[in-house]
Amino acid sequence: MWDLRWVLLGLGALLVAGVYLWSRGFVRVPVFGQRVSPRAPRTEPSIDGKPTAAPEPAPLVEVVPEEAAAKQSPDRIVALRLIPREGELGADRAVQALRDAGLEHGRYAIFHRQQDAIKEAFSVASLTEPGSFDLNNLEGATIAGLSLFVVLPGAGDPVARFDAMVETARALSVELAADLFDERGSSWSSQRERYLREEIIEYRHQFERR
Repeated sequence: MWDLRWVLLGLGALLVAGVYLWSRGFVRVPVFGQRVSPRAPRTEPSIDGKPTAAPEPAPLVEVVPEEAAAKQSPDRIVALRLIPREGELGADRAVQALRDAGLEHGRYAIFHRQQDAIKEAFSVASLTEPGSFDLNNLEGATIAGLSLFVVLPGAGDPVARFDAMVETARALSVELAADLFDERGSSWSSQRERYLREEIIEYRHQFERR
């Protein structure tokens, strides 16, 4: 039964992240050329009565340079989970803790640590599908836990964003009497944190060389 719960939680977290990325326009197919309409060109009469070819229609898809497409596509999502030690977590209690931690309820009805008016350092979703927080129906509602995640590349220093997410997760774990787990369902540890941080540092170096 416990294994089934982890499978369901994992699927829920992946669904939340996928919907989030799709909504932000991260999931897209880069196009490195123009698509020409297969239809025959239209003709329009000229002043002397002879038909002339009409101007070609605009490309059917957006033309994206290869370098720009590489930087727009998400390379990775770094996530961790917050699971209550006993039972489920009261939705109203979770929302209050998130607000006290400086996060704001925003786009896609989840919480974000804002970098500026439109950029998020990291985000927090519910582990109960669909992952959003309905602020109008919190009383009596419960959730299975929280999923905190950083989308890379995103904006700003990815290492600083990761550190901010981990620090916030630790504070929330104390406030909500919950335990931390990584995206694979393993208990969070200082060793795992160092490993992920080193990976993100290497990622930053590679991204800056693009």
